[in-house]
Amino acid sequence: LISERPLKPGDIIELNELRGMVEMIGMRSTRIRTFDNLRIVVPNSHLLENNIINWSLEDTLLRRELAVGIAYGSPTRLAEKLLLQAAKEEELLEKEPAPFVIFEDFGSDALIFKLFYYIDILKVNRPLFVSSSLRFRIDELYREAGINIAFPQRDVHLDNIGPIKVQVEKE
Repeated sequence: LISERPLKPGDIIELNELRGMVEMIGMRSTRIRTFDNLRIVVPNSHLLENNIINWSLEDTLLRRELAVGIAYGSPTRLAEKLLLQAAKEEELLEKEPAPFVIFEDFGSDALIFKLFYYIDILKVNRPLFVSSSLRFRIDELYREAGINIAFPQRDVHLDNIGPIKVQVEKE
């Protein structure tokens, strides 16, 4: 770790379920500060024997995605336009590369869209707050435009040869 330098203090890493910033690399262990502000000491052997995602090895730009499903019959181009508007209004998103929207699928309950956007992980220390802020704004814009965010719906079909007998009984 010290000679090859795949990690350095300040790097944002992910190791299995552990995510955080490298604070210190020693001869036998490395100290990582998680995003919950916990300090975890990891044996260097563990870092060498496992796959590590180094989010900031080459650059600090991170692409994120946010999925939203809208009700069938909704105006799809307007839905796309409003997703891009929400992204443009969010100050913590990078302007380049520009956010973009994909109409991903005709889902069983919704028309599925994905908003892709970029953040600089050194400028945005809480990516979850950015996605939450985007969701609040998307909800507001969709409500104003009359676009319903879809929810699971199920139709029940009863097949029977004859009429179904319904009987009301007293207790």
